[in-house]
Amino acid sequence: MRHRIIALAGAVVAAVVLNTLAWTPPAAADVPGFSVRVTAPERFTAGRSAATVTAVATSENRRCRKVRWVLLVRTPVDAGQLRVNRVEDDGRFAATASTEGDTTTIIDDALDPGTLCRGRTVTGRWQIAFDGPDGGDVRFEARAFDAGQTLLTTAGASATVRGEQAGGPSAEPSEEADEEDAPREDTGPVIPSESDESQTALVAEESTLLGPGLIVGGICVFLGVLLLLRLRTRSRTARIESQTLPTGFYRMPPPR
Repeated sequence: MRHRIIALAGAVVAAVVLNTLAWTPPAAADVPGFSVRVTAPERFTAGRSAATVTAVATSENRRCRKVRWVLLVRTPVDAGQLRVNRVEDDGRFAATASTEGDTTTIIDDALDPGTLCRGRTVTGRWQIAFDGPDGGDVRFEARAFDAGQTLLTTAGASATVRGEQAGGPSAEPSEEADEEDAPREDTGPVIPSESDESQTALVAEESTLLGPGLIVGGICVFLGVLLLLRLRTRSRTARIESQTLPTGFYRMPPPR
């Protein structure tokens, strides 16, 4: 009886080990003719709703292949703050996550429902969120394997995780707040340069000469107007005198 229990326990342990090692992504180079494009938000904020990381695989080969997705998340943020859901159009897709050091690996439990062929893509989507409070850089690397565990293609994208602010809920400060919080340098009193002093002297000199110049100009204009009026009066008087008939009385000559 004891031997049966020991044998049964050994079988269970062996099954667990085999199940754990059933999928171990091999280290291999990309297969020519395959490519993948990864898109991710530029920034994640701790405590906010999840954002989607997307990987789209394409093929130039005639042979169609099924794809199994593997996503690696490298970040100094504690793995306990990371939340990952592998999703498809019909909802969540089963996947297994494991963490080693600063890298969390998410492996699909089954092949992707789509088929990768020439002119046809296969898309993997992951909903990513961080609980906080820590922040830091994060690197997403998507790997596409075929059913035979051959690495077809891989690509990545980088983002930033903004941690929660101390003493309150997480929020992204605006650009105005950043500018207001930035230290301002006290430049002290402004000392004019030589060019500024020369320009100031010229302005002062022009201001000093402007008053007398205006007075002299006004006097000249006034004298000119008086002279024109006097000449006009003389001309009018002479014209009147030339047009006036003589009005004197003359004596009659004596009769002869």
